[in-house]
Amino acid sequence: MDIPATSSQVKNRRLDKKKKQLVLQGKGSKSDYFDVFGSEARVEVSFQPPKPNSRLSFQDIQGLVRWVLADGSNPKWVFIKNKPLVTKVVMLHIPGLDAALYMAHPGSFRSLSECCGVPRAAAAVSPFATTAQTLEAIFSCPKTQAGTSQNVNQPWKKSRSWHLDSNQKKTPDAELLEDRTSDSDSDKQIVKRRKGGVGDSQGDSTSGGAFPASYYTLTAQQMHENGYPKYEVEEDGSSPQNKLGFIRTRPAAAGTKPREMVAIDCEMCSTSLGLELTRVSMVDPLGNVILDKLVKPKNEITNYNTRFSGITASMLLHVTTTLGDIQEEILELVSAETILVGHSVESDLIALKVYHPLVIDTALLYQHPGKGSSSVYKPALRTLTARFLRRRIQENKNGHDSIEDARAAMDLTLLKIKNGPAFGKRMKPHTENLIQVLTDHERRCTLIDSRTVLHHYAVGSCNAVITNSDRESLAKAEKEVKKASIDFVWVQFSELHSYYEEEAQSSEAMAVRVAETLAFMTCKKGPKTTTKIKPVLSQKLQAVLTDLDNHIKRLYEALPLNSLMIAFSGHGDTPGVRQLQELKWKSLQGLKQASLQRWTQHNEAVLEEFAARAETTLAFVCAKT
Repeated sequence: MDIPATSSQVKNRRLDKKKKQLVLQGKGSKSDYFDVFGSEARVEVSFQPPKPNSRLSFQDIQGLVRWVLADGSNPKWVFIKNKPLVTKVVMLHIPGLDAALYMAHPGSFRSLSECCGVPRAAAAVSPFATTAQTLEAIFSCPKTQAGTSQNVNQPWKKSRSWHLDSNQKKTPDAELLEDRTSDSDSDKQIVKRRKGGVGDSQGDSTSGGAFPASYYTLTAQQMHENGYPKYEVEEDGSSPQNKLGFIRTRPAAAGTKPREMVAIDCEMCSTSLGLELTRVSMVDPLGNVILDKLVKPKNEITNYNTRFSGITASMLLHVTTTLGDIQEEILELVSAETILVGHSVESDLIALKVYHPLVIDTALLYQHPGKGSSSVYKPALRTLTARFLRRRIQENKNGHDSIEDARAAMDLTLLKIKNGPAFGKRMKPHTENLIQVLTDHERRCTLIDSRTVLHHYAVGSCNAVITNSDRESLAKAEKEVKKASIDFVWVQFSELHSYYEEEAQSSEAMAVRVAETLAFMTCKKGPKTTTKIKPVLSQKLQAVLTDLDNHIKRLYEALPLNSLMIAFSGHGDTPGVRQLQELKWKSLQGLKQASLQRWTQHNEAVLEEFAARAETTLAFVCAKT
């Protein structure tokens, strides 16, 4: 006799059936998967059969990452079974590894093959691409129809958005330049950051992880190129600047803590000898005014420039403060260790006749919105403030307010320190930073790479870990992948590419490689033999490949269960291709070269072979089980 099921049992069966349907559709949660398949359920990777001569693109690889961690759709070339069980995604970039090298010397990549399986062919940006161009293509994601990434597949995730206060209107600059991918900050966020983010006037504002405030100070070369006053000492120990009334900030007295960061802005009027100081304002990181004084120029004023300076004759009528008086106050407030913040600070320092070595200049800190990073044009302070701070400044018909401008420069600087060096940088049109996409979907990211790479792509709250070698990158990656709070890890092993760069700079090495490649191509075209011919690896290259294979094995072993690892090479030996292209150009121009007398058809064939190898790369996808 069958015992009828109770109402609770019927309900549980219905829930289990619904749960299984969701799991089969790839929509279940991690707990749903474990309930249906048990605690032994594992992530599995299965590839779709590739079409003839097809190669993956960087967008295909991006799409996989976005499908697993953010807002992407299921890629057509690969399927991740039990996707919700993926604990984290690790992207490993191996520039220099092309398909020809991998297939010719499989014994040098045993660990790579055992850990990651069979690779798929991928295409480089071009056979001449630099690593910088390749990384830009990797990190530049196409925007969605809404103009930014949305939580399509994860509606329960909250995406960040910034709003204007109800009593605040958008300026024409804000409407023109507004980037709706969380590139801006409202007044509420600014106040919150001032109070709890980057210290006070005597506090610690270097909290920027791998990129503290000192990272953003101008180099000596930048100061020279932008007309900053330079302190010079002649043979007799005297300084030409001292003769012109310039002073130099002094180190803080022993036992005293210098102010870490202050913002400055000056107003000038035209005199019989040019522009002279008429007002100076300074604020601390909290926006508190620490100096605001009018200054009487030494020479007769010919134009008050009221429209810009805000200075009138009546304001200076009873002013007795001189430039020398202000210099003394500057020396009391600003030590040589203090970071001076401002917009086009060279103009302020020249007007103050002050030499100071540590400067953050917002005119150089942010790109011109329409020109990009290579532009000689500097962005206006009011433009940057409208775009990133959602604030209107310099709208008073009676002239600029130096306190307002100093606060704007300080807030822009704090915003940059908080969000990392890549914040505010323009990607290619209609694209956005992959790390920003993941961050917007509340994914914790870690980037392990050189300072240069992190400078361009570290944004938001991602962890930026600076390394200088593959060995160091591996050690850092082994620690990061074990952190349960991290969802995405980027790491690059670049010593194979560095090897090719060194080879390309050696005329003797390039001559040997050209001869070897030509001989190899000739043998392939000759009579068929039973002996398999393959290029011989130099001892140095073999050592590089051995280290690379061991690094990959150790990284894979460090991964937690159900981690997804994507290893791809980006490009092959592009330094060699670029060097051969340069030799060809010089030969055709009739320029003498030590390594090549003239460009021949054989040389052209070698160049084509180098290019074909460099642009055919590899992509591996595997799950740690």
